[in-house]
Amino acid sequence: MQCPRCTHAMISDSFTDLLDDSGVLGITAWRCLTCGEVVDPVILANRTNRPEPFVSKSRKNWGA
Repeated sequence: MQCPRCTHAMISDSFTDLLDDSGVLGITAWRCLTCGEVVDPVILANRTNRPEPFVSKSRKNWGA
């Protein structure tokens, strides 16, 4: 797998997490050997399902 940030090689690595709401203590994710980017299925899902940024249509002109 190639790193999405720097396109160098990634390895599968195990990470230990503090006990969260789901009770998961450890995860397996991809880690870049060069820049340290960590990617797992949750991160990939959040990056692909990113909401559109909120832009207010009622901006007021405060000055000038």
